[in-house]
Amino acid sequence: MRLRKSNQGKRFDSLLSFGLSDGEEPALAQRERDSSDEEFVVDPQQQEVDQDEHEVDPQDSSDFESLGDKQSESRRKKSRRSWAPNDAKPLGEVQPYPTDSAQKWTRTYVGPVKRWTRLVVLVDYWFGDREDRRDVFYYFMNLWWKFEVLPPKLPQDSPRLERARNGWMPDDFTLDLEDKFRRWYQRYLSIRTISQQSTLIDRAKAFRWFIPQAEGSMTVLLGHVSNQKEYRISQGESIPFSDSGDPIEDEDNQNIQNGGWVLDVGGIVLSMGWAPTKGPVDQLLALAVTPYSDQAYYKDFDDAPKTPELKEGTIQIWKFEVERDEKGIIRPARSSPKLIHTLCFHWGRVGRMQWCPIPFTTEAHVALLAALCGDGKLRIIEVKRNVESDSRGTFEELQQPMAIIEPPREYTLEINCFTWINMNRVAVGLSDGSVAVWSLSPCQQLQRHPVHSSPIMDIVSGYPSKPFIVATMPMGGVFTLTDLNRPTAEKTYHGNPVISLQPNVVTWSDHLRGFASIWPTSFPGTSTISFVHSRIFPLSRHICTVEGQTTCLAFGTCHPFLLIGSSDGSVWVLNVLRKVSSHRDKTHKLRLFQHEYCSSPSSDTANDIEEHVPHRGACRILHGFLPQPNIHPLGMRVAKESRVKRAREERKAAKRKARKSEEEGVPDEQEEIDEDNFTMVPGPITIHEPLTRITAVSWNPNAEFSWWAAAAMGSGLVRVMDLGVEDDRGNSGERDGQPEAAEPEDNATGELDDGDQSLPYEEEIGEESEDDFDMTAYD
Repeated sequence: MRLRKSNQGKRFDSLLSFGLSDGEEPALAQRERDSSDEEFVVDPQQQEVDQDEHEVDPQDSSDFESLGDKQSESRRKKSRRSWAPNDAKPLGEVQPYPTDSAQKWTRTYVGPVKRWTRLVVLVDYWFGDREDRRDVFYYFMNLWWKFEVLPPKLPQDSPRLERARNGWMPDDFTLDLEDKFRRWYQRYLSIRTISQQSTLIDRAKAFRWFIPQAEGSMTVLLGHVSNQKEYRISQGESIPFSDSGDPIEDEDNQNIQNGGWVLDVGGIVLSMGWAPTKGPVDQLLALAVTPYSDQAYYKDFDDAPKTPELKEGTIQIWKFEVERDEKGIIRPARSSPKLIHTLCFHWGRVGRMQWCPIPFTTEAHVALLAALCGDGKLRIIEVKRNVESDSRGTFEELQQPMAIIEPPREYTLEINCFTWINMNRVAVGLSDGSVAVWSLSPCQQLQRHPVHSSPIMDIVSGYPSKPFIVATMPMGGVFTLTDLNRPTAEKTYHGNPVISLQPNVVTWSDHLRGFASIWPTSFPGTSTISFVHSRIFPLSRHICTVEGQTTCLAFGTCHPFLLIGSSDGSVWVLNVLRKVSSHRDKTHKLRLFQHEYCSSPSSDTANDIEEHVPHRGACRILHGFLPQPNIHPLGMRVAKESRVKRAREERKAAKRKARKSEEEGVPDEQEEIDEDNFTMVPGPITIHEPLTRITAVSWNPNAEFSWWAAAAMGSGLVRVMDLGVEDDRGNSGERDGQPEAAEPEDNATGELDDGDQSLPYEEEIGEESEDDFDMTAYD
């Protein structure tokens, strides 16, 4: 072999020392050099070949020489991660994977879409499988772009409401789906071998053995932060509040409009969901409630209840009545919520529950509800509603569900999470990192595929537009997307490792065709939520950063607004469509309310004040927060560092101009240290009570009530809110199906800057011809 030219004159023996004297070392080195040169024989032909192969640029240096030198300009240009897509291929076709062997970064995204890609190109790549993608997306922009933080109230029976309901699906999608569900259910009734078995029980038995009981009442502080009042609330009671968030004291005053309720369910809500319905009817909310004792602190672990002992489980279904005002707008009624149906069983506590996304059938009022019970089995339950018995309530004890999905009979294998694919398919995430797909009729496992090497904590499907694409979040690993139609070939992941210890931190938006999930952060006092599109999954976009740790997420089914629950008791909301459509436009996020809980004093210290302190403690709910700029913390830090650096340079220039001595004033080194500490170190970390956290959030999936939201708190309170922004100009008339801008409500968005609220690329679009459609004017 021959050395490179840059290494031919190097000698490495000087780097070693054998403890010889100064006189012996040079002589020994010279003898070894002469002997090595004599034994080296060079073939003349091979020498010419080697010279051609190893001829390098004079600026190219060896590893030893390049330690202190910078790479040449030519080498820097070669190492850039540049890869252009094939423009000749259609947008619906997947771009080829880069096969250059020099590109060794396999854990990052290398593709045509960048974070600064213009909106018109972004829409083409995100929704390239649809020929009318620009028209549909422009309709979405007209619907929701001008609403910064809260969704609008769409008129009943309007084209805008139907477009929000169907999204990317055909106009007759909902009716066709209901017809398929009706025919599938009739076929199931004709071929089933085991039917659901249940018996009706009285109210006393249900509350004694199944429904969690809360001892005593709880003190709640409600109202404006400057004038909060104390209220007492017990299990099953509710407090209505107005649109401004203040409690309604005079219920006979018709001038005050009801904006929602605060409901006490007497336990910790682990999961909840709105029942899918159709039309302006009363809304149903299902709650999986567990007793406080299941998550209480025990000094002795032997005193804590064991999982096999927790056999009693319940699912409570509450009804929230609606009414029309003088303008014909549907609002929450003045009547209190009612517990109309309770499902009781001995299968353990319910950890997760989810409604089948198909609405109630009109004939039998049947809906399907999936519940993951404490015994590790997933059960599908038929919920039959009898409107006549809503006033007195129905308490049903189940002995046999409609279908049972069991994990494979392997050691320590359990079902951790699940998601609906369609009316007859359910995908489950197992504790060994695999995903299994089950059929309900007939009830059997269809496929099972290894996806992760750690337990899957959350799984979400892309229903309805992409139902067989599922995203899985492991306990430790990478966020993965799998196509169940071709699971061995169509699978991708984001290269950023993440750790997730709880469910409900992944959600799907059908209008954006992407997922929102938690993201790793370098500071434990805050948490980050990012958005990944299903077609460009390895490329994430920052959505929001909130204080505390994210405990739950929920995307709207009929709009692109995101609800975020945090461990500090805060619930945030923002418009994700506005956030991901541009990296330049200023966006906002809104804290809807903040919940704080304080436990009651212990029995040793509460003897003297037992009459004044409630047994369950006290909580406070703050509302009326102003919108905040939704900016990435890293961008804020970089901008602040730039300002500090610029100010420092100006001060140094002034000092040089005035020729001041370095001893005068504060030294520059000390000033730099203080500024770096101020910009780099985050704020303090606050530790809250465990029952302060937000345990679950949910948007209403029904288009007529899609602006209704529910948030469950650890203290046992559930806040149901009507967050819709009324648009009087949109109700009076529409321009080509495009809504006008809405005036923000006083309690939410009234403090937004009066900036440019025009639609992006709106001035570039002509009304006479569709060929004038251009979105390149907006980045």
